[in-house]
Amino acid sequence: MAVKIERAEVGELLALWDAYGARQTWAEAVAEGANPAIIEQALAEVADVSPLDALEANRRVVDLLVARRWSVMREAREAGASWTEIGRALDMTKQGAQDWYRRKVAEQERYVPKPTTLSRPRQPLRKSDHDARRG
Repeated sequence: MAVKIERAEVGELLALWDAYGARQTWAEAVAEGANPAIIEQALAEVADVSPLDALEANRRVVDLLVARRWSVMREAREAGASWTEIGRALDMTKQGAQDWYRRKVAEQERYVPKPTTLSRPRQPLRKSDHDARRG
């Protein structure tokens, strides 16, 4: 395989995942008696991806997307989105969204030498705490 999974970008990882799925679809077509010449031509255009490589690509995509989620949540709050709206977008409750975000900020604080570096990520939480106190 040409792509180094641990260093690949999301688009490359999704391409691996899709290639594996395409190969599986063509394998099913073979089992159902489809024209071998057509299948051979189609498979020549699809990367050969093993099930383990597909799973690793899937894991990396999920890891990368989840790792970026907290910063997009912060940006949504800065753009005026409520925690209820953010929770709805993530298919969780308002409280679930706040708790998830709070845990991710706490994880970041373990690796950042100066707490002031995280003043921007903490801002959405301060606003929600302030709003909760007001009623």
